Amino acid sequence: MTCRYPFRIKTWLRHLHRVHRLSPLTMSGLGWLQMIALTLLLVSCAGKAHQPVDAPDEPVSSMSLSYATGFSVDYYDGYKRLTVHSPWTPGAVLARYYLTTNPKQVLPSDGLHIITPIKRLVTASCTHYAFLEMLGELDKVVGLCEPKRIYNPTLRQAYQEGRIEDLGDPFRLNVERCFMLKPDLVMVSGFNQFDERINRLLDAGTSVAYNNEWMEPGLLARAEWLKYIACFFNKEALADSLFNEVSNRYLALIKLGEQAVGTKPLILSGDNFRGTWYQPGGQSFTAKLFKDAGGRYLYEADTTRGSLPLSFEQVYKDLGEADVWVGATSGNSLTELKAQDQRYTLFKPFREGRVYAYTNRITEAGGNDFWEGAVAKPDELLADFIHLLHPACLHDHTFTYLKQLPR
Repeated sequence: MTCRYPFRIKTWLRHLHRVHRLSPLTMSGLGWLQMIALTLLLVSCAGKAHQPVDAPDEPVSSMSLSYATGFSVDYYDGYKRLTVHSPWTPGAVLARYYLTTNPKQVLPSDGLHIITPIKRLVTASCTHYAFLEMLGELDKVVGLCEPKRIYNPTLRQAYQEGRIEDLGDPFRLNVERCFMLKPDLVMVSGFNQFDERINRLLDAGTSVAYNNEWMEPGLLARAEWLKYIACFFNKEALADSLFNEVSNRYLALIKLGEQAVGTKPLILSGDNFRGTWYQPGGQSFTAKLFKDAGGRYLYEADTTRGSLPLSFEQVYKDLGEADVWVGATSGNSLTELKAQDQRYTLFKPFREGRVYAYTNRITEAGGNDFWEGAVAKPDELLADFIHLLHPACLHDHTFTYLKQLPR
């Protein structure tokens, strides 16, 4: 960058000498002043040459997203911009990141600057594991939360061998241990708009990225966050290909469920918890899953994206004659369910032994692949439900996540 200011200083000094007829001694003093002024201005110009700039209005290109709405990616000359949109305030930006492979790249000042590909990653959510495995980047994980509850065999072994640090509760991340790991990036789920521990990491210069896939209302939208994670490893092309495989199979399975002969089985979900039976809201991803699998869900017209808190009596009145019961968590068998609440025996699916839990792939310590793999591979979860509701459509399928509770 060329600076014109030194020439203006010289012109100003010549003008000053002509007007005021300065003596040679005075000009000698002004020589020192000129040197100082020129030095300061040259430093100023050099600094301006490397100062952050505003991003151009129009990117060279943007990432194509079919389902996810919680983030966007724009590509510019020499860098890419990741924007995480606020799930709490429509139209607002939660965070913005500028990623580049060139440490000398001049970047806009309205976001966090990250050099990619990252080499050391801390992840605070188990929902990230399957995405990282699909991208072939599990070896970059140096720290995570509650590793004893991991299902992923590769990460579990890495922790047992001391290659991964335990950072404690994801809601109370151990910041001091995190600092010691010197990660290139800490990936967290934005459970809150403001978090004191996250602010401490940012204040110390640690890069933190929000991954809010859990806030998306649909399974494919959640799975598409694979593309977001891929940006930090410069593997967008691979992510796009992998996601297309998942989404194409998911859509094909929906058509298969639509072609099922017979009535749509009525689905009961969850179980009683301290006097309240939480049913999925009509706009939740679970309700949409039931519909995609060719099932009938009584509360599908509801507009809630979260859960519906209902009384035991209301659920029994509405769904006592349901055809299947999924997502039971109060026991590992019908006997254990009965021990928790004798009234469970009144439900038709209990009497007929058609009660299922998401516990087909678990570890002794409580690691459950439903919370890991099913997020990234919803096609496998949908296949489970179609096999449950319409077994003739996928007669050779074996459950990945669902497990029928024994008596």
